Amino acid sequence: MRSPARADVPSRRAAAAFALTAITLTGLGCWLVGTARLVTVEFGAEGRTGPLPEGTATTAAWGFALVACYGAGLWLGTTAARWVWRTPVARRAVRLAQTATVVAVAAHVAQSLTLLAAAGPHRVAPWVFDLVTATAVLKYGALLPAVVVAMSAAAVLLWRCAAHPGTELARRASHELRTVPPSPLEETDPPAATDSPTTGATRWRNAYTVPGVRPDLVSDRWARGEDTTGVCLSGGGIRAASVALGALQSMRAQLLDAHYLVSVSGGGYTAGALQQALTDAGHPAVAGTVMREPGSAFTEGSAELHHIRRNSSYLANTPGELLGALGRVGRGLLLSLTVLFGPAVVLGVVTGWLYARVPVTAMPLDPVSPPLPRAGAVAAVAALAAAAFLLALFSHGEEARRGRSARYAAELTMLAVVVSVLVFVVPVLLWGSAWLLDHTDTAMGVGGSVGAVLLTYLTTVAAMSWRHRAVLGRQVSGLLRRGKGGVPAALPKGLTQRLLVMITTGLLAVLWLLLFGGAATTSLAPGDSPALVSAAVVAVAVLVLGGVFDVTSLSLHPFYRRRLARAFAVRAVRRHVDDQVVAVPYDPAERTKLSAYGKVAPKLRFPEVVFAASANLKGESRTPPGLGAVSYTMSAEWTGGPDVGWVRTPDLERIVTSRFRRDLTVQGAVAVSGAAFASAMGRSSRWFQVLLAVSGARLGAWLPNPGFVCRAREAAARGDWAHAWLPRARRLPYLLREVFGVHSHQDRLLHVTDGGHYDNLGLVELLRRRCTRIFCVDASNDTPPTATTLAQALTLAAQELGVRVELDEPWRAEPGSAGSESSAAGGPLAARLAANPVITGTIHYPPESGLAEKVTGRLVVARAVLWPELPYPLLSYAAQHPEFPHDSTGDQWFDHGQFCAYTELGRHIGRQAVEALSQRPADTGTTTPPQQPSPTP
Repeated sequence: MRSPARADVPSRRAAAAFALTAITLTGLGCWLVGTARLVTVEFGAEGRTGPLPEGTATTAAWGFALVACYGAGLWLGTTAARWVWRTPVARRAVRLAQTATVVAVAAHVAQSLTLLAAAGPHRVAPWVFDLVTATAVLKYGALLPAVVVAMSAAAVLLWRCAAHPGTELARRASHELRTVPPSPLEETDPPAATDSPTTGATRWRNAYTVPGVRPDLVSDRWARGEDTTGVCLSGGGIRAASVALGALQSMRAQLLDAHYLVSVSGGGYTAGALQQALTDAGHPAVAGTVMREPGSAFTEGSAELHHIRRNSSYLANTPGELLGALGRVGRGLLLSLTVLFGPAVVLGVVTGWLYARVPVTAMPLDPVSPPLPRAGAVAAVAALAAAAFLLALFSHGEEARRGRSARYAAELTMLAVVVSVLVFVVPVLLWGSAWLLDHTDTAMGVGGSVGAVLLTYLTTVAAMSWRHRAVLGRQVSGLLRRGKGGVPAALPKGLTQRLLVMITTGLLAVLWLLLFGGAATTSLAPGDSPALVSAAVVAVAVLVLGGVFDVTSLSLHPFYRRRLARAFAVRAVRRHVDDQVVAVPYDPAERTKLSAYGKVAPKLRFPEVVFAASANLKGESRTPPGLGAVSYTMSAEWTGGPDVGWVRTPDLERIVTSRFRRDLTVQGAVAVSGAAFASAMGRSSRWFQVLLAVSGARLGAWLPNPGFVCRAREAAARGDWAHAWLPRARRLPYLLREVFGVHSHQDRLLHVTDGGHYDNLGLVELLRRRCTRIFCVDASNDTPPTATTLAQALTLAAQELGVRVELDEPWRAEPGSAGSESSAAGGPLAARLAANPVITGTIHYPPESGLAEKVTGRLVVARAVLWPELPYPLLSYAAQHPEFPHDSTGDQWFDHGQFCAYTELGRHIGRQAVEALSQRPADTGTTTPPQQPSPTP
């Protein structure tokens, strides 16, 4: 018989009895409080000067039985919460609930003693009535968090008792699950199984953790004069995909000699297309032979390249498809608003019903008169605040005692905030809503709500597709030009777009609060059953949409994944009927499982494809300020990253449900890696993330957290039935996490988005794999001057990995650097021409990489810029289109001219990259590395 993972977790049968007892006692106690006329005594005596009402002594005596009943239930419930909620945030919530239980019980006991002492025919001093009210407000304010935590924990405990039987735990423990836990950052993190030393630059050493990568093999290969080669394709939507297609045509020999192909966002469109064209998994619907030829796939004139050219406007090729895409945005908006605004109605009705029965603040039915807080309520808030202040001020003694005092002070402060909201904030909100509804015409209110929805829809579309700003700049005024013959300046960072988003987001917040307040005012009068019925109907709708449907299905992610597959998932097939080679798109029903379709047969000699994404972590100081994301990669072998842990992709596919398997595909990895418009964007996070979450016009997906998978598997092997397991779907709580920006590293799922939110080049991933020859195709649309994305990647590599890169004349790749070197430089393109599109450099790895001493590498970055030696047709196109080659990433509707121009530019920068590598200095391998910083972490 397995022993539980924790000594304090009882058997499943005892825990079920424990949870049922907690629910029964708490429910019985709360019901008796409402039926024992105690509320009438607590709040009805305020302002009296005579004796207490008759029967007060009996009511007070019954109070001891009531407090014993619900106090025991709450204590049992909060104790059960410790068994099922184990993260630091959850533990803080449990401690708060336990402190709130103590405060509620103490306030109730003090209240009962006061009532018993003051009961009788004699006259009572006014302060006694205020004291009774103050203890009542303390009690009910503290009961709110205590009841929520205790009852939720008891319900979860009952669910896990039923859902985690011994047979299920045995099945989970029998899974062949190969994982690598994340490296610990804090003292409270689980220990990582590693034999590496714990001194020196541990951050650098841990950041090199990639399963299957052996630094000794890299060093041996380098000593024999062979390189570990990697190719990375930058992000940038269809612009980057087009450049990468052209570049890889010119670099095909280097690609086939590479060990890794790392792609980000738009670069993943191309990498995924190559992967799906060459895999031997699956079979096309057309009778024929699949032409799996790495040397000729997607080369000039090929059938599969022509297929992409015909579908380069992949989101919508026709007006009908564009209307369909806009309809998807509208559908997501309506469903998301229903899920998010429905709780405002339910919570409002429940709040009004509770205030009508427990009037911690008297709510006048006349909206003209504002609510006035009771003197006892003000005294209760002041008492909690004073107690918290004194605990924080006078805490002294040993460290453990100081820690407890600080914790209690924080919990009492939180309780003071809760009581203040109940006493001051909510009543004012209800009164303001009642006043506004009383002075507003119904039709105007409905029109305002419809208008808000339409404004949200239009603003969302604007946030997603703010296209051709340079064209708009040309039409506005010549003053927008940066000098004669210069590039038209775009509108400053989309100022109009930003204002629209800010106004819309604020309007939605106001509408939510007004809906909450309006719903509450309808149920303030006791016996108002229609309001309760309406709330029940809305609650059912919210539970169906948010509790049954997957919230990712309510977003644009499935639509985006299907459209990318339609354009880039294609095979070249030689038909048997006529021996012709044609492009055969993948059947939409063919699920391209990542572990099978994400790799190419070894005999075809193709690199390992790695889709680089970002896992968003916020609110826990797990990332440096302004970064907000860590590496999360997906490949046929492993999924995860050094900061979140790793799990073998085939094993992960086996243990998740079908809803997650849709995203553990090549097509899903391409879409997740390119999820630029998301509610969390790492380093690129903007003010419109809340709007994208609310509107449903968001990309990205919640994927399994490898670190959690590792811990859950170990818990199952130990027989820990109370430990959580991966969810079957992404329910409403994950949508709320997106709205409020809650992204914990200990959650069961991680919000995974565009790899550009961490590193838009994919360069860091190749350095993490210790490559000694790197080709980087950079179509990231940097605005001159300087290659910002490259600079960010090199800075991130230096901080995360300790890698230093010495660049060779990087300023020659800047627009305008061509000078008078060519006759073309004196024409209309002078300010836009660079002397050379390629930046080269020498890579120096630190000792923490595990590589042998003196091992260095070579970096070749091919930038999507213009230079004088480009063909005349391409330079002519650039002269006619001043935004080229910097079309907005928001423009995902490429026409024929754009696609041809960018792929042609890619072919030429690819050739330049190959030539630059042949000019590598002979003494590169003996270059003295620059001074390394102190290895102290």
